[in-house]
Amino acid sequence: MKEFENALSNYIKDFANGGAIRHFVELGYSVEEIKYSLDFPMSIEDVALYVWKEYIDSKVICLDKDEIDKDYIVKTSFVKDYNKYGKTSLRKVTKKEPIEKKNYISCDFGKRIYKDKEDFNNKLNMLDEDNKSMIENLPWPLEGVYVDVSSKLGQAVNAFYNIM
Repeated sequence: MKEFENALSNYIKDFANGGAIRHFVELGYSVEEIKYSLDFPMSIEDVALYVWKEYIDSKVICLDKDEIDKDYIVKTSFVKDYNKYGKTSLRKVTKKEPIEKKNYISCDFGKRIYKDKEDFNNKLNMLDEDNKSMIENLPWPLEGVYVDVSSKLGQAVNAFYNIM
């Protein structure tokens, strides 16, 4: 029963805010800016997870070095189909979209936060507010990730490493 409740909750969140969150990420909004721009209330943690997923899907963040070399992303969409009796169903459609080659910077924020959160936050506070807001609230994993330098998040990560 718990799994069903979680699935239903995730479906409702995605239906209510998923498209808006993806749009705000494309515009370069931070997690906090997105949270306050939504019509349907969501916790900052849930928004951060959606933002993180969108960063990975759009290759702003790559989790391993092999992904950096790919020259395409896989986009998923749903198409509405009708059978001969008029019953509606959704069909998942995936397609590969070519992308331009990007430059990435290695980022180990998850490890830094785990080792010394206070030191990480002190360095984060040295950044200007825009760069700081892009980095904080994201669910940084303990393993290193690679961030696209040309993205707004990549510029914030680069600014963080430049103050060290």
